[in-house]
Amino acid sequence: MNIKQRHLYMLMRKEKKIRIKEIASAIGITSAAISQYENGKMDLKKENLEAYKRYIETHDNRK
Repeated sequence: MNIKQRHLYMLMRKEKKIRIKEIASAIGITSAAISQYENGKMDLKKENLEAYKRYIETHDNRK
C-alpha cells in the first residue's frame, strides 16, 4: 500500500474512533506494529494488512 493509502486508512480508523489497541487485538498483532505501519516505518505482512483493511472497512461504531 502506498503512503496515500496508508494515510487514508489511518484517517478512516480515526474517523470511526477505532483505537490502535482495539484493532491490534482484533487482528492479532501488536499496537506498535500498527503504529509503525501507519507512520510508514514498516510494512505489515500481507495477511495482516488485509485483516487491518477489512477491520476498518467493516467496523461499525454505532454500538
